[in-house]
This record gives sequence, C-alpha cells and structure tokens, in this order.
Amino acid sequence: MKKLFQLTLLFCALSFTLFAQKNILPKPNPARLVVDNANILNDAEKEQLERKLVTLDDSTSNQICVVTVASLNDREIEDVATETFRSWGIGNKKTNNGVLLLISVNDRKVRIEVGYGLEGAIPDIICGDIIENDIKPAFKENNYYRGIDKAVSNLSKAAAGEYHIRSAGKKSDNIGFGYAIPLIILIIIIISIFSSGGGNGMGKAIIIGSLLNSLGSSGRDGGSWGDSGGGGFGGFGGGSSGGGGASGSW
Repeated sequence: MKKLFQLTLLFCALSFTLFAQKNILPKPNPARLVVDNANILNDAEKEQLERKLVTLDDSTSNQICVVTVASLNDREIEDVATETFRSWGIGNKKTNNGVLLLISVNDRKVRIEVGYGLEGAIPDIICGDIIENDIKPAFKENNYYRGIDKAVSNLSKAAAGEYHIRSAGKKSDNIGFGYAIPLIILIIIIISIFSSGGGNGMGKAIIIGSLLNSLGSSGRDGGSWGDSGGGGFGGFGGGSSGGGGASGSW
C-alpha cells in the first residue's frame, strides 16, 4: 500500500512537470532579446530590434524580450507567457523589471507580460492600449516589424513614466496635451507682458524669445536610442512575473 502511494505521488509529480514544461518555450542559446521562431521578421529587422532592446537594457536595465511562435498548439497564451517569463528569467532578479511581448502568428494572438517590478509603471490598461493602438493596426496589415517596433518604443516610455493613454482607434496628434498646455501658458504670459506698461520693447522681445526657445526644447523628442551602438546581450537576469499585463487578437 505504501509503495502504491509513493508511485501515485511520483506519477502526479511527473504529470505536473510535463504540464508545466508544455507551456514553456525553449530558452535561446545564446541568449537574445528577439526570438523570432515564426520567422515573421527579416534579418535586418531582427538585428535592428535586437540593438534597440540591448541599448535599452544597457541604459536602463529594463529588459524587453520579443518572442514569436507559429502556434500555441491549443495552449492559453497567458499560461505560455507567464511560464516562459519565469523559466527564462526575463529582467533583473532583484527588481523584476522585465517585459515579454509574445506573438502567436497562426492564432493571431498577442500577449504583453509584465514583471513584478514594472506592474506600477506598465499596468494592464497601458498594455491593452499599446496592443490596440500599436500592434493591432500594423499586424492587420501584416506589417509585424512596425507593430513590434512601435510597441517596444512605447513600452520603454511607459517604464520611464513617459507614456500617456490613448483612446482606442484614435491616432495621436502632433500637438498633444503635453505640448498644448505649455503653449497656452506661454500665450497668457506674452499677453501679460505686452499689457504691462513697464519695460522697453527690446527687453520684452528677449524675454519672449527665451520662452519660445524653452518651449521648443521641451517639445522636441529626446532622441532615438534604437540605432546606437553597444555590446551584445549579456543574458537574462532571473526576473519573474505574476501574470500582469494584457492579451489581444487581431
């Protein structure tokens, strides 16, 4: 009876192990941040994305990993993403600052899985917004690179606290609220300056010119880090995820 009980426990343990492994994708060797198992990207696109993600990892320590598969083989994308995230150890072990972008081409499903440490900066609502506005429109046109590249850029912005939610289906304008508010304040200041009686015309012009220059500097993009140089990817850091993020289909 005791032996039968032990065999039953062993069978259950093996069954659980096999079930868990079923949801885990093979870890790349050597380690890479772009793992295109579905072959939806050409070599140049893969290398450009890899450089972009390695630069992000080097400059911020945030790790964004992009993985594509042809099919989930009837598995739930959430399960595959969470188990793969933990098995690979995406992100730093102490800060858990990893993100996994998992794409299943034949299933037409996508998942953004977020590490514990970035759940505050990249909550579910932001993940869903990026899927709706960046990934879905591009993927529907079979432009996988554009969708992935835009998603990566906005995930990096969100991790830095620089992302703003967009309404579904609405394209962002060249002048958004972040630019419009300082512009309104500037207009009020200019009106106040010209309304005041003191000071000479040259002094007022210098003040206004300085304000315009400051506004222009704040409205410009901080520069692109995607094409900068740097070393290769050093490997995953042992991060983990609790299932935070969002899923979608196109």
